[in-house]
Amino acid sequence: MAAFLIWSCKNESRYTTESAEIDLVKSLLADYESGSWEDWKGHYADTAKVYHNSAKSISVSDLQKYHASNLEDLSMYKFQEKDRFFEMVVDDEGDKWVNFWGTWEGTIAANNQTLEIPVHITAQFKGDKIVEEHAFYNLAEMAMAMMALEEAEKEEDLEEIEE
Repeated sequence: MAAFLIWSCKNESRYTTESAEIDLVKSLLADYESGSWEDWKGHYADTAKVYHNSAKSISVSDLQKYHASNLEDLSMYKFQEKDRFFEMVVDDEGDKWVNFWGTWEGTIAANNQTLEIPVHITAQFKGDKIVEEHAFYNLAEMAMAMMALEEAEKEEDLEEIEE
């Protein structure tokens, strides 16, 4: 009986799909989608280490500027509701990490082209703040679409000059 009690105490759940930390990540995504940048920044600790598609960390303020510049030419952006998945993991050191998998969707204002980009985010929490975050997404499709748009604009400008 004692052995069973010891085993059952050590065998706590390490994965969950419902937690306060998951709710905080959902709120972070909602603030991103609404452009509520001050609220968005409030989810991070002052000393948070943020790594987006890089082994080098940037500040939360720099990440916000990066996001804002990527969103300037869009008429709409959001994370699709379908196929969103959230999971919290408690690692061997007792640290809490929330993983998010989903699809970001955006529409380029100039031509109504819709982009869909898979995204993975993992965020470590201390209390109710993100202290470390890693995110992975490929912006090549967006970059190519914006370059094609710029090329089309240059061609239009040349045609106007020639006329």
